Amino acid sequence: MFGKNRKSSPKTDPDKDSKYLSPLPLTILFLGLCLTAILIVLYMTVIGTAIPSITTYFGTVEDVDWYATAYLLTVCAIQPLTGQIYNYFPVKATYITFISIFELGTLICALAKSSKAFIVGRAVAGMGGAGLFNGSMVMITAAAPPKVRPLMISISVAMVGIGGVIGPVVGGAVTEHLGWRWCLWIFMPPGLAVAAMFLFQRIPEQVSKPTARSVVRNLHHKLDLIGFALFTPSCVMFLFAMSWGGSKYAWKSAMIIGLFCGSVGIACIFGLWIWHRKERALIPPSLIMKPVVFFGCLVSFLQGGAFLMIGYYLPLWFQSVKGASPGKSGVMLLPTCISQIVASIACSALLRPIPYASLWALLGNIVTAIGSGLMTTFQPDTSSSQWIGYQILGGAGRGIAMQMPILAAQEALPSSEVAIATANLLFFQYFGGSVLNSVAKTIFLNGLQPALNEYAPSVDAEKVIHSGVTELLKSISPKDMVGVVKAYNKALTLTFWLPTAAACIGCFLSLGLGWQKIGFREKVKNNKAASIVSDGGEMQEGETHPPADDSKEKREGSAHESEAKAEL
Repeated sequence: MFGKNRKSSPKTDPDKDSKYLSPLPLTILFLGLCLTAILIVLYMTVIGTAIPSITTYFGTVEDVDWYATAYLLTVCAIQPLTGQIYNYFPVKATYITFISIFELGTLICALAKSSKAFIVGRAVAGMGGAGLFNGSMVMITAAAPPKVRPLMISISVAMVGIGGVIGPVVGGAVTEHLGWRWCLWIFMPPGLAVAAMFLFQRIPEQVSKPTARSVVRNLHHKLDLIGFALFTPSCVMFLFAMSWGGSKYAWKSAMIIGLFCGSVGIACIFGLWIWHRKERALIPPSLIMKPVVFFGCLVSFLQGGAFLMIGYYLPLWFQSVKGASPGKSGVMLLPTCISQIVASIACSALLRPIPYASLWALLGNIVTAIGSGLMTTFQPDTSSSQWIGYQILGGAGRGIAMQMPILAAQEALPSSEVAIATANLLFFQYFGGSVLNSVAKTIFLNGLQPALNEYAPSVDAEKVIHSGVTELLKSISPKDMVGVVKAYNKALTLTFWLPTAAACIGCFLSLGLGWQKIGFREKVKNNKAASIVSDGGEMQEGETHPPADDSKEKREGSAHESEAKAEL
């Protein structure tokens, strides 16, 4: 009996299961996924410093808002649908398709001869980018053993931070030395390299799937296209209202009120539709109401929003208050980037002795709240040791907290629900970034004019508000410069209260992620299988589960086949 136990124990080790990739192919796959994670967020941020050159080339400033929002709009709108797509279609083919769409949009932007063509390219790239990070999480779950999975997810999340931080630096340097079009051309070689790499890479499937032909024949049953048609305009109208409100239109204007009313109205219809469609809905009600998903989406909304907001307004503080160039402000953000990476990796290692996602999410939000709260004390004479230290706290907190909703969902949910849950978690991250950035813009603009009246009453406040930072610093006289800098500092530090409040709320929401142990579920299942074998079951050569479980899986598979045939 003991001999059987010793013989079967290596085969019941989940980390040695044949369904997972061996170390070398897994490393190659992971490097490609990390590169893609950087590209997704880099594409959001790299264009910011190139916008002045782009508007000069196209001869218009009317479409500036679209340059930034077209990509984010399609990413948010399509994100939930990607979960269903990954559930029904082969992961490798789907991922390569999304990369191809992303590359096509980038190519359209790089070759654009008009502002409208550039916007279309950004929107097409967003359609492709929407499915890339979700696909990365699905592939890591399917290809990586449980022992290394948290580490790989942590590093992937850290790569997102790198893309967000280096974007302004890369954009400024490339635009200055090569021209704005090269901000788009630089995405072509790495994207094509990843697609070519994956063509020859075996990528295991997380769940069994029907043939692509059968899915296409029943696409209207499989994919919730009506739900998607309702969700998209509701999401787009809400994002437009948040983007235009307080800048292009007054918050009380008919345009903004109409957009909000239209968004809410269609959202109500969408809610009724998914309640009717139930498990086949774009966002299944039973899934979103599970605590680990519900609270995970809220935590993702707050942390994702805080991350993108800090990535935009902290460089603005460096440029307007400290007088840094766009490139130097990106370098000054390195403490945020490095601390986020280090904290993500360290946390994944510490998940073994303390394997509770809710505790780590709570800790991450506490540290984030402290770091962001300290940023509200910034002054023009704040020392480098202070702004570096405060960044380290905020970056470390976000590095810990941002990955926890995904880890908790992957642990608590069955394999068939992981792709859809991950898609929704990522949607709320991007959506949170858009919403909190818009709220921060309103706080900044509403705080800047009173601050200018207080510190620099002789300066034309409207001119300051509608000028870029670079042009502003050149046009203001030396005697007014001190007052303008103080006004900018006061207005910008008001925006830092927003990520502070988000992290404080996240502390309470983090406890809803549950108390399942990360990386523990599969080991329990395999240990149960091993105990059945030791109690008298014979395990045949090459089996990883006892015969009784195998017959059960066959019966369940037959039942699923019968359901599929009936549906056809």
